[in-house]
Amino acid sequence: MARHLDGGKEIWGNVKGEMWKMRRTLLPWLHVMVPLLGIAVFLAYYSFAAWNDEGKILGYMEALTVILPLVVSVICSISAEFEESGHYQTFLGVSVCKMNPLLAKWIVLSGMGLLSILLAVVGFAAGYRITEGNTVLLMREYLILAAVMWLCSVNLYLIHLFLNFAFSKNISLCAGTAELVVAALFLTGLGEGRWQFFPCSWGSRWTEYLIQYWIGNKTAAAGDVLKILGIGAGVTAALWSVFFLWFHFYEGRQCRD
Repeated sequence: MARHLDGGKEIWGNVKGEMWKMRRTLLPWLHVMVPLLGIAVFLAYYSFAAWNDEGKILGYMEALTVILPLVVSVICSISAEFEESGHYQTFLGVSVCKMNPLLAKWIVLSGMGLLSILLAVVGFAAGYRITEGNTVLLMREYLILAAVMWLCSVNLYLIHLFLNFAFSKNISLCAGTAELVVAALFLTGLGEGRWQFFPCSWGSRWTEYLIQYWIGNKTAAAGDVLKILGIGAGVTAALWSVFFLWFHFYEGRQCRD
């Protein structure tokens, strides 16, 4: 019991350390400015676009989820550079449990991502209500969309932390760009039967399904939903197992960019 308590205190200490390291960087500002810029661009375009309300909402939410993998890759690259500049000394050598600094970084980055996604979704809903006089969806449904987007992005943070620590920021950014393309393509018929195995496409497909379901245009059998959730759980378990096993033997790397 004492060991578990000490481990929890150490993780919390690492979380506070991560927040302290990031407070004077661009990371907090990026999590605010990127959503606000996206909201402004889409609301300005929708002010003269000849789309119906449902199409505008769906278009914005899909665009948000499609670009999310690239944004995550940029965020993780910036965070990993902090550790690289210090030769990983404060990342790998300050905790009794080697996993705790990684868990803390994952918690902080994904937590900031949650706040950023909430701002992007709720901010757009409020702005759309003001500019167009309509919300299409209930605020509860917008909050569900934000939660789903965030849950679908959690694995992306882990993937891009791995790519940055194991290889380089260039590899991570290239992967993020490729994930953006895959997420966009898998919104079409090309994704049928495949998107469940690609975490980068989970947010866009689940967002599309939920919005279509709420506006009454599409339904899916409960069995299909359970099958998709099962595949997602299996992919998640495999990713976590491989990544944490790899990190157990990780000792840092030299910068080759």
